[in-house]
Amino acid sequence: MSNSQGFKKLTISRRKLLAAGVGVAAAGPYVIVPGRALGAQQIVFVGYGGVNQEWYEKLMVAEFTKDTGVKVIMSSGPDLAKLKAQVMTKNVEWDIMTMSSGLAVGAEREGLLEKVDYSVVKWQDSIQPSRECTFPFYTYWGGVAFDPKRFPIDKVPKTWADFWDAKKFPGRRGLRDRADEMLEIALMADGVPPKKLFPLDMDRAFKSLDRIKPHVAKFIAQTPQTISLVQTNEIDFSYAFAGRVDAAQKEGISMDFVSGQPLIISTFIGVPKGSKNREAAMKLMSYFARPDMQAAYGNALPGNGPIARAAMPMLSGKAKSMLPNADDPQTAFVDMDWWADNFAEATKRYKQWLLG
Repeated sequence: MSNSQGFKKLTISRRKLLAAGVGVAAAGPYVIVPGRALGAQQIVFVGYGGVNQEWYEKLMVAEFTKDTGVKVIMSSGPDLAKLKAQVMTKNVEWDIMTMSSGLAVGAEREGLLEKVDYSVVKWQDSIQPSRECTFPFYTYWGGVAFDPKRFPIDKVPKTWADFWDAKKFPGRRGLRDRADEMLEIALMADGVPPKKLFPLDMDRAFKSLDRIKPHVAKFIAQTPQTISLVQTNEIDFSYAFAGRVDAAQKEGISMDFVSGQPLIISTFIGVPKGSKNREAAMKLMSYFARPDMQAAYGNALPGNGPIARAAMPMLSGKAKSMLPNADDPQTAFVDMDWWADNFAEATKRYKQWLLG
């Protein structure tokens, strides 16, 4: 992987990663209640798909099912509107879901999630504060994915201002179809210092987005497409996540990553309000809270950082090297408090902008 901080490209095989990840996960001294006591034969887990969700299944979900006997049905496509429809009609089909920071705060504000049962989900000393209805699991970060066979490094945008400069760096762009993260990078592209993004100036962000819109070939809904669309030569430069690019490299896909201005985000887990399997869902969430599981996940997908501080010493040297320097003035963080207050308005405006 190429980037401003000199991260090295990883070459560990998937087999070695799995062996290492499971080895770490097995180290935790946890006592689990037998599955039949949970009162659920199966639960539905909804995530963003791709390699990240594959590792959820290999690590946390596999251990949970082994210990409890509860089967987990894996699905993809977390969506606020779909969640709201299920809750409002009292026809809740999902039991547990991963969420972007924006989706998480929107769901919290609209009362669409159960309160986290912290008697089951053991809170660890963490780099983020606990929340009432969502549990932060890991951090990840965004930059630019590209195919090095098509573009030499000097022809690749390295900052968001570069990404916006289609004349200097010609190529088809890929951005997300959601407001969160896109407003942040639009402001950095317009010259706002990464450490001074919040409160977000939405008017300025949308003016910036207007400039890049003609050069965006695809507004991407599903996270795996941030990689697959570059792979299939449908776009040239995609907003993507470091961990996704690293996983593609391990599969032998021609893919690389640059980020002169990394944007750090957190992924959250929550239980939809009215889940018929709340107890089992909280038990599964507790596996995501375990430091050994978070470390196993970080070692399997370098570029994804654990929330629990106790997980940090369990990370491999290579996994640690893939995490951006939080203190670097060019490193930006998503502000959950701002999104808690503005998610609905920003999302509505962004959806309208996409249609305009």
